[in-house]
Amino acid sequence: MELKYDELKTFLEVHKAGTFTKASAHLGLSQSALSQKIARIEEVMQAAVFVRHPRSLSLTATGEKLLSYAKEAVQMQEDFLGSFDQYQNELSGTIRVAAFSSIMRSILIPKLASLQRKYPGVSIEYTSYEMFELESILKSNRADFIITDYEPKLSQTEQVIIGEEEYVIIEAKKYKTIPNTFLDHTSMDNATESYFQVIGRDKDYNRMFMGDVYSIIDGVALGLGRAVMSKHLVVSDKRFIITTHKKKYIRPLVLSYSKQNYYSPLQKQVLELLS
Repeated sequence: MELKYDELKTFLEVHKAGTFTKASAHLGLSQSALSQKIARIEEVMQAAVFVRHPRSLSLTATGEKLLSYAKEAVQMQEDFLGSFDQYQNELSGTIRVAAFSSIMRSILIPKLASLQRKYPGVSIEYTSYEMFELESILKSNRADFIITDYEPKLSQTEQVIIGEEEYVIIEAKKYKTIPNTFLDHTSMDNATESYFQVIGRDKDYNRMFMGDVYSIIDGVALGLGRAVMSKHLVVSDKRFIITTHKKKYIRPLVLSYSKQNYYSPLQKQVLELLS
């Protein structure tokens, strides 16, 4: 017995969708036909690949192993068949990139835009998440690449340090700043707390939450408080007083992706550009 291409594609779609209902709608298959494909995979594997919850699915240990194989096998076949397409003579395909907001807008989109301009057949899907969400995004196959400011401890992944961010404190030049107030994304944002740990400052301050990094920047400019901010985002912005500390607070930029024996030409190109 063997695993067929369309069965592996179905498996990947079910995993991505999170439910059989969503996957069947996307694939245009009845839930019965879809279930039969998954059942045949489980027959070949002699093990369940999904754990069925009331409103969602999760992978079993066997499913986790199959995920890596299925992604690689499907990609290899699509690239091989694409090489015989007489109408396709340049790079094409879709890559999904997930990162935290400051890096997404300031670095990733400008860096990868040249690739999309050169190859109109390339589609890059950019999605911003909070830092604590990114590991699960890669693990659940909702992105091909993620960027974090630490090295994730995920099995079957590769990590490449592609740069670093230095953090500074900013406050408004034009307005009197609300005293002892620091702006963060959400209650889960630990940038301010981590910065103070490094420089040895008391953590006694008020927090205000702004939702995303650019709202923080605008809020500081309007005098709503100060913020710990990536230096590259504000170094040329004349609205701010920038305060540095002799103990620099620097975080790495880490590119993570699933470990595979085969990477598509598009994956390789993105890796080269970001590395």
